[in-house]
Amino acid sequence: MTLFLQPAKPVPPGTRRALVVATALLAAIGGALPAAHAEPSAPSGLRQDFNGDGYQDLAVAAPDGAVNGVHQAGYVAVLYGGANGLNAGSRKVYTQASTGVPGAPEAYDHFGSRLTVADLDGDGFTDLVVEASGESWVQGGNARNGNHTVLWGGPGGFTSGKVLPAVGSGSWQAGKFAAGDFNGDGHQDLAGFGPVRFGPFGRDGVPASTQSGAPLIDGDMYELATVAGDTDGDGITDLVTMSRAYDWDDDHEYGYYLNYVRGSRDGLRPPVILKDGQGEHLDPQNATLALGDLDGDRRADLVMGGQALRIVYGTQNGPAAATPQVITQDTPGVPGEQESTDDFGAALSVGDVDGDGYGDVLAGIPHEDFGGLQDAGTFAVVPGGANGPTGAGTKVLSQNSADVPGTAESGDLFGGNVHLVDGNGDGRVEPVVAATEEDAVAGAVWVFRSGSDGVTAKGSFSFGPRALGMAMPDGAHLGTFPR
Repeated sequence: MTLFLQPAKPVPPGTRRALVVATALLAAIGGALPAAHAEPSAPSGLRQDFNGDGYQDLAVAAPDGAVNGVHQAGYVAVLYGGANGLNAGSRKVYTQASTGVPGAPEAYDHFGSRLTVADLDGDGFTDLVVEASGESWVQGGNARNGNHTVLWGGPGGFTSGKVLPAVGSGSWQAGKFAAGDFNGDGHQDLAGFGPVRFGPFGRDGVPASTQSGAPLIDGDMYELATVAGDTDGDGITDLVTMSRAYDWDDDHEYGYYLNYVRGSRDGLRPPVILKDGQGEHLDPQNATLALGDLDGDRRADLVMGGQALRIVYGTQNGPAAATPQVITQDTPGVPGEQESTDDFGAALSVGDVDGDGYGDVLAGIPHEDFGGLQDAGTFAVVPGGANGPTGAGTKVLSQNSADVPGTAESGDLFGGNVHLVDGNGDGRVEPVVAATEEDAVAGAVWVFRSGSDGVTAKGSFSFGPRALGMAMPDGAHLGTFPR
């Protein structure tokens, strides 16, 4: 795993500690090194340092943003980390009109529909996989719809890119990816759309090898979500996927399922449906999913969000699904009141916010009502601990909280997307929260600070398309983070 942690140039003394911490964190997900802290914020547990300076960076997309007057072409913004953390002044915006990025801005390309971070070529710089769900292109004489562009990290950030080769002869080429080391060889891989692609990748976008016939869900189902993490602590990345039936049952409801896909030296094993203590399939109820080490045992735990937080802890045999732990807004220590429409945990990320060695849950609550406002939104940070989260010490913030920029308004959906980034290299991740409906659906992003007491609004800042030098308002929906 040291292959993608080693910087390509001398590391300033002030960043050495960050690299040591990052090395320990990564082992909890997909490496052979001993872990000393909980996972960092990237969903796959991967370090997101695009320019190799030892500080994590933030990538955020506006898939519906206008580019040079082209409607919904889409763009990706990067805020680079440093000794003082993420800084809006360090921003760079990447579009299909940027030097080195393949393609050209076209209406409804939606460049930035999904983002995935991984060091695909193993050069020590994190790369960014950008989906353009509406892109139309041709390969092998076949018309294609949707693609994935790899922006290659380097000392100056992203200066070149490559469209990943199409899979098969089918037209549809968009689809979600999860990144991790699924065969334990120390290289980063991609699983999701098409065959599993094992790294290192060449700059032509071709992987070192592939694994075909590796389904991520069980049976004739529709895949809804995929998250990556080392749930059994063997140093190889696993997957947890959520699927549902294509058709309603007799009660006009879909059946939802959770599947455990274990990584191994031979790649991904067949999926196993997770079952509860009665032997019935564990119903995720169309939840959002996240993986992270909440109790410090070097195994990633599964968090399901939506109406409540349901936690399934990792064991040497993978997720122990029999009796999920449940935390709601009525749990002692959690501010607020549980209401069916709040969507507690509608967006999730896991990382160590307070630096105590345990992962904390960052949970968006985008439909929270308060102060006479509807769907204004809040977010919560639920601390982990030796026995996992209990609800005690949970902090909840909104746009109306002290020191938070802006003012809460009905329909903002603040907390609709969330992310965690260690932008200052101190071993504590900082919450990043989006409200994609802010300012006439232009979208906006808030960057918070963290310390030994957890999240703090002091020193927080926000930005929208205008601060990035992009059209505003234009219905950009700024606020898509790597998943």
